[in-house]
Amino acid sequence: MDRKIITVLLFVIHQYYFSQSNISKIDSLGTIPEVESFIRSCSKSKGDFLSKFTLKTIKDFDNTIISPRIKKKAKALGVNKSFYKGDFNHDGKTDLLFVGDDKSCVQTSMDSKKQTSCNTSVKVIFDLPSGYVLKDLMRRHRDFTIPKVIKIDGMDYIKVYYEDNSMFSNTPEKMLSKILAYKFDDFIEYNPLPKKYSIKQIFYEAGPCYGTCPMFKLELNKNKVSKFTALAFNFIDDTNPEAAAQAIGNLNKGKNEGVFESQINPSDFSAIEERLNYIDFPKLNNSYSISATDNPSSTLKIIYNTGKIKKIYDYGLAGTYGLKNLYKILFNLRFNQDWKKVE
Repeated sequence: MDRKIITVLLFVIHQYYFSQSNISKIDSLGTIPEVESFIRSCSKSKGDFLSKFTLKTIKDFDNTIISPRIKKKAKALGVNKSFYKGDFNHDGKTDLLFVGDDKSCVQTSMDSKKQTSCNTSVKVIFDLPSGYVLKDLMRRHRDFTIPKVIKIDGMDYIKVYYEDNSMFSNTPEKMLSKILAYKFDDFIEYNPLPKKYSIKQIFYEAGPCYGTCPMFKLELNKNKVSKFTALAFNFIDDTNPEAAAQAIGNLNKGKNEGVFESQINPSDFSAIEERLNYIDFPKLNNSYSISATDNPSSTLKIIYNTGKIKKIYDYGLAGTYGLKNLYKILFNLRFNQDWKKVE
């Protein structure tokens, strides 16, 4: 057989098997029952609230759950379906974006005394090599987010729209929007041209809430000894009332849970640097807040370049998608470093 023909056949066979490897079960979903069945089959625990998930379009939610202003905006944007498909992490496989009710919230009508669901969910299921992975598109469960699939340079992204519900907003009627990319294992504000800052030190303090939210301080130094001060509720079992009461007593007496030192693993510090550079931290607001009470707050201070300082206060820990992603790493540092107690 002619060598050119063999080469062409081998190329066709390779392309066929490559295309087959990128086919996802999500590709075959077409009807609402099929999508709902698939979503429910992805449930891994009671905590993901997928086992009873019901798809709903934005207009089908009660006005007490999603405001008429949100509904009007969704209609204008053409977001009128309960599910969409796209390759949101750009791996060649189809992902599922869906809107609906996961039945995790119940409210009682003051008039009829009837119980109804008060949940709104906007989520994405990714088809990854490790299996199906669920990600939330809402910054927090009370702030509904309109998802609009868009294209940038031929690739799928999600642009989200939401009401300005910050506590001290001067324009509560204003609709905000931002483009999200899937990066660092989660959704984060899209930045096509990240800058690179020279980060010297990072200070982070997690403050109290009405409850047992972890309170701690971190002083992170690149290639030098760092410090972790555990103020309260870092090592207790939240389900143990006695342990919580004792921790509160120690906090009221000014006793902390210990001061620890360690050199941060270079890969972990690099992960923090990469996120900070991608979110372009100097351009973030100096303060963020949510319109709710009894939530925790945090203060992030970054010393970079030639001694410049950026400080961000965040009441609610939901200032931006990027900050939420960063906070996860900072919280995890309490337990994934080789800390030695010094006090």
